[in-house]
Amino acid sequence: MNFDENKGYVFFIRHGQTDWNLKKLLQGRDEIPLNEIGLSQTDEASYALKNAFCRLGLKIDKTFASPLSRAKVTGEKISEALGCPFSTDERLIERDFGEISGKPYTFGSPAILHDVPEIKGLEPTKDVISRVDSFVRENVKIGEKIIAVTHGSVTRVFAEAQKKAPCVDNFDTVLSNCHMVLYSYNGDEIIMEGYNISPSDLDKFI
Repeated sequence: MNFDENKGYVFFIRHGQTDWNLKKLLQGRDEIPLNEIGLSQTDEASYALKNAFCRLGLKIDKTFASPLSRAKVTGEKISEALGCPFSTDERLIERDFGEISGKPYTFGSPAILHDVPEIKGLEPTKDVISRVDSFVRENVKIGEKIIAVTHGSVTRVFAEAQKKAPCVDNFDTVLSNCHMVLYSYNGDEIIMEGYNISPSDLDKFI
C-alpha cells in the first residue's frame, strides 16, 4: 500500500505475551505483567519496527499505550526504539470483563466480541467502540503516523465495527502478541488497511 499524505495513520499493536495469555484466561482490567517471552517479543518488535520504518523512510510522531503495565511496557520500549514521545491514554485500556475476568476463553467466546447481558460488569461493546473512536479522532492528525499499544479484545471489538479495505484478507485469525492492525483516517472515515501484521513483515506489507 501507499501512504496518502491527505490521511493520518495509526498502528494498533497488541502488547507482548503474559502468563494469562498462555493459559487463555480473560485478563480484562487485571494488572498482569509481561512474562519472559512477552518481554522478548517486545524487544524484537521494537527492533523490527525501528529497522522497517528506517528502510521505508517513515516517521512515527508519537506512541500511546493503555495504562496497564503489559501495554505500557510494550509501548515504552517501542517509543524508545523509535525515538518518539510516549504517553498513556485510558481509552486504550482493555475491555472490562466484569465477573468473568480471570476465566478461560476461546477465540469464539461470545463475551470477547459481543454483549452478554447475563455477565455482570461486562463493558458494553458500544462503550469500547466509542472510547477507541474518540482516541483515534483526537490523536490521528492528517499527514502523521502514530502507534497505539493496546489489548486483544478491545482491538478486535473496535476492528469489527470499522470499514475494511480490500487488502484485508486475514481478519478471521487471532491477533498475535506484538502484531498490528493498521488504520487510515481522513478526518471523517476510519478504515482498516491491514490486520495481524508482524513487525518483521511490515516493509513487505507496505
